[in-house]
Amino acid sequence: MAAEKTKKTAPKRATNTAKSKEVAADNATLEELKGLLEIFAKIPEDRRAALLKRAQREAAGEILTEEAVEEERKKLARFFAGIKDTRKKKLIARKVEEIAFQAVAIREAKESLMTDGLKSRVENGKQQYEKENPAVGVYDKYCRAYQSNIDKLIEYLPPKEEKAKSALAALRDGV
Repeated sequence: MAAEKTKKTAPKRATNTAKSKEVAADNATLEELKGLLEIFAKIPEDRRAALLKRAQREAAGEILTEEAVEEERKKLARFFAGIKDTRKKKLIARKVEEIAFQAVAIREAKESLMTDGLKSRVENGKQQYEKENPAVGVYDKYCRAYQSNIDKLIEYLPPKEEKAKSALAALRDGV
């Protein structure tokens, strides 16, 4: 009978230990949330909405994802569907992949600039100063590369096909 009692109490202890760990984790999360709330209260009203939207997107895993790059790649690839040369297709596919990533990175850097501003406050011990937001450099660098790559890719666009004119339209236009 004593053996049966120890078997029954052992699972309860394990359950209590698991619940204690869960409560401790919840308390740590609660403290972290209190700290975030204090920080959020100090943010100017006009920036809070953008910051919340950004945090929601980041929590959902929507920032600079493979899916976003793939979506952008598909948009760009449509323009080059008519190319027959396989060597050109491979070259274009690599450029399109690179440009798609750059477009998504530029969009994210721009959103970061809109959310965080052009300057960021840095604290180093007792020193406090403002410096340029790192997203400014990312935005500038990627925009330059993006523009250069787009210019190269435009050279490979297939010629725009003119629709065959009907005989009536040719007569009307005097051709």
